Amino acid sequence: MHKNIFIALALFCLTLPAQATLSPNEIVNRLVANFSKVRDAQADITLDTSLQILGCGGLSRQTGKLYFKAPDKIMAVVGRDRYFVKGNFIRRIDGDGKRFYVKLIHAPDFSPGFNPRLMTHNFNLKIVNETTEEVVIEGLPKPGVLKNVKKVFFHVDTKAYLLRSIDLSINNNISGKINIDYEFLGGLTVPTACYGKSALEVNNGFLVGLYFNLKGTKFKVNTGLPDKLFDPGF
Repeated sequence: MHKNIFIALALFCLTLPAQATLSPNEIVNRLVANFSKVRDAQADITLDTSLQILGCGGLSRQTGKLYFKAPDKIMAVVGRDRYFVKGNFIRRIDGDGKRFYVKLIHAPDFSPGFNPRLMTHNFNLKIVNETTEEVVIEGLPKPGVLKNVKKVFFHVDTKAYLLRSIDLSINNNISGKINIDYEFLGGLTVPTACYGKSALEVNNGFLVGLYFNLKGTKFKVNTGLPDKLFDPGF
């Protein structure tokens, strides 16, 4: 009798659906699904930066407004300057109306848009640690992007499927960390702050430490921003 009960329980357990570990691509798909609920956004922004050169650095603060439209458009007004970004194409119009093209050095490819899809587009991914609340994904840069970055680690909250932080391993024994904060606005989870430490490439490939804190306030989400707002006109 007891043996029959044991066999019945064993067969029952075998028929239960197993909770398979999601692949990195499947995790990124869930991140993108959450992020894509924000079709457009605007906010007042404050950017604090400090370059660390030979142990010295000073704080610089800039304020302005930031406009975003999915998947790949950004317009920022900082002081008297305006920046128009579409993927990796950046245009700047200064306070005197002069027009500039801005080029990113060894930057990620932003052609998929400003969303978590950048993870699979720019990195070869594999899971290196997993708990009931978090998964850590290692990313090795694909050829042609992030020349000075050895690897990154993405920390994903698997309760809400949000990217919480990124650890960076950079050349010249420089490490970095990027943290992302979110707020629940209008029924949506919206990234509202990004802060941490990274590195900036200056003349001849020389790297300097960079501390930064970008925070947004007075958010408006999904108001239907027009495409014309993001067109610099050249």
